[in-house]
This record gives sequence, C-alpha cells and structure tokens, in this order.
Amino acid sequence: MIVKALAGGHLECDRMGVLLPLALAYAAGCVSFAGLVARAHGVDIRSQGSGNPGATNVGRVLGRRWGRIVLLLDMLKGFLPVWFLQVEPPLQASPWLADPAGKSLLLACAVAGHVLPVTARFRGGKGVATFLGGLLAFDWRLTLAAVLVHLLARRVWSYVSLASVLMAWAVPVAQAVMLWRGWWPQGGVAVTVALAVLITLRHAENFGRIRAGTESRHGQRPRPESH
Repeated sequence: MIVKALAGGHLECDRMGVLLPLALAYAAGCVSFAGLVARAHGVDIRSQGSGNPGATNVGRVLGRRWGRIVLLLDMLKGFLPVWFLQVEPPLQASPWLADPAGKSLLLACAVAGHVLPVTARFRGGKGVATFLGGLLAFDWRLTLAAVLVHLLARRVWSYVSLASVLMAWAVPVAQAVMLWRGWWPQGGVAVTVALAVLITLRHAENFGRIRAGTESRHGQRPRPESH
C-alpha cells in the first residue's frame, strides 16, 4: 500500500512536471497584445482592418510604430516560455518526435495559445511572430534558416503571407536535414511539422486572395480583407 501510494505520488509529480510548464506556455500565448494595445487607443482591433488580432493589423490601424511594438511583444510571449521553462522529468522520445526538455512542445503550446486562445473563444491570430520568438529560444540555427527563407521568399514573390508560410515549413525541413546529417539539432520535427500545418491553415484566406490577385504585396498599401 505504501509503495503504491509513493508510486502514485511520483506519477502525479511527473504529470505536473510536464503539464504545468505546457499550461503556462499556452497561457502566455493567450495574452493578446494586439487587443490590449488597440483597446488602450479606444479601438476594437477585431472590427478594424482585417479583423485579425495581430501585429500586421495593428500596424495598419494604429500605425507602423505600434505594429512593431506588438510584433516584439508577440515574439516575446513565444520566447520567454521556451527559454525559461522545461518539462520534468526529461522526455524519453525519438528526436523526430520531441526534444528531451520539451522545448518544442512549449513552443507549440505558446503558438496554440496565440492562434486558439481560450480567452477569446479560440479566435486568435496567425501565430507567426510567436512562432518566430519561441523558435529563437529553441534553436538559433533554425531561426536563422527560417528568417533567410522569409527574406528570400518576400523578395521573390513580395507576399508576406506566402513568405511566412514558407518560413514555417523551412523549420522542419532544416531540422530533418540536421538530424539526417548528424549535426545534433534540437529534436521535435513532428511538432514543428504540426505548427507549419497550423500556420498554413491560418493563412488560407491569404492564399485565396493571392489566387484572386487581390492580396497586397510587400510595400503596397494594404487592401481591405474579408472577415
């Protein structure tokens, strides 16, 4: 009985060591800096511009300065959980699935909080800035590859939305190459694939506008978006 009780307590601690950091990362992602900044200016960001609670729409509605501030804050809410938290005990999983410290899962939870916030009935932003901020804390090499792909794609096609999606997919591709070559990257390829799928789905309307020829190009005055 005593052994069973001790084993049960240990199991409970193990669960808390995994679930609590992930819950904190999700809660950080749920903080809508776009909504807070817009509300401070007396604006409901969901009823203005594209209606998307993200840095791009804030920049469109309140000006580039505030858009950049929200961009940095959204990156920060991805960076901090991944940098400071980890799961305990370390995960015993293939590097193709997850890394031992669970950093990839923390990144996923922060992005999920931004995209699907329980505080806003699961209607959030597109997750790109939070993904990039968390990725910087996760592995700077993957961040460098992602940023280079974004800059190249934006220069070639001039669509920020397309560049953002290609950036998201560059991460699992770079991870897979590094694992295959034995360059000891952080694990979690399956997690970053899932995040790339999520970010792609959140840009479905943008792809529709690209096909229709109505998507704004980088440097152009943004066109109104359907809600």
